[in-house]
Amino acid sequence: MTGDYLWDRTGWADPELVRLERVLGTLQYQPAARLEFKVPSATVVRGRQRGSYLVLAATAAAVLALVLVSWQQASVPRPALVVTDVAGTPTIASRPIRAGALLPVGEYLETDASSSAYIAVADAGRVEVRSETRLGLLSTKPGDHRLELARGTMQAFIWAPPGQFSVKTPSSTAVDLGCLYTMTVDDDGIGLITVQMGWVGFEWRGRESFIPQGAACVTRPRLGPGTPHYEDTSASFRADLDLIDVRGGTPADREAALKRVLVEARSKDVLTLWHLLSRVDAPQRDLVYDRLAGFVAPPAAATKDAVRDGHREALDQWWDKLDLGTTAWWRMWKQQWRDNAAGK
Repeated sequence: MTGDYLWDRTGWADPELVRLERVLGTLQYQPAARLEFKVPSATVVRGRQRGSYLVLAATAAAVLALVLVSWQQASVPRPALVVTDVAGTPTIASRPIRAGALLPVGEYLETDASSSAYIAVADAGRVEVRSETRLGLLSTKPGDHRLELARGTMQAFIWAPPGQFSVKTPSSTAVDLGCLYTMTVDDDGIGLITVQMGWVGFEWRGRESFIPQGAACVTRPRLGPGTPHYEDTSASFRADLDLIDVRGGTPADREAALKRVLVEARSKDVLTLWHLLSRVDAPQRDLVYDRLAGFVAPPAAATKDAVRDGHREALDQWWDKLDLGTTAWWRMWKQQWRDNAAGK
């Protein structure tokens, strides 16, 4: 081997030296790959710029469309009712209001202990909102006005045709049948309606109560409307009805309460007896049947078997003989109310 190979890799090389170079060569320093920046051609640049512009333009158009829709929705006034009179400082959406303020759909009017207000229900009537009350507007349109009493007390004087005004509570819906009535809902959602003129229909999941002038009815969450009674009934009479309605105590307790009600019932209390036909257990309906028949003879269709089985037509025909109005009106108006709710 000559020294030339060691310096410039020329000349003869020792085979052992070459082998050693090959083994050690895998460990030699490897410089990092050099980064190169390649300038794209003008055509590529223009293409990419055009794509970017298109994306930006589409994004801007979408944002503009959203802004326009939001502006249009904000600029179109929601249906509302007018607050005609105010005492104290009622609020709508937590803002104090004056007479002439609007209660829009979806908002609530609230009063504290020292305030009250009146709401004009278009050309259908007028509602007094008393102290410590929360009353909302669910919808309003010609021939169909719907409010919600979340808590507190309201009095409605409605002169529109029946079925055009209703009030939802936590436990049922009151459908006006042309009347003057007062309704209260406490903090537990329990409601009480008293009718001063005309009559009101209470409805919850098919459970119905008809409340005429001079009568009252309790409604409870998860139970719906109870058994109507005249306001001049005794406290014990009403307590027994409550026991029956909430199915309190034992079956023996409820049967004893029913028997006390039947004994105390007067001729005008056919209102209560008729409702009890569909409130008590089937075996007890014969007792109610006999007591009601003692005041008003049942129609041919209202046999004991039919009443015991809860046949609606038989019960309706008997109601029509009580001189408290006709159920045909209620059925027609309730269907119209449901159609309005469905947008038909």
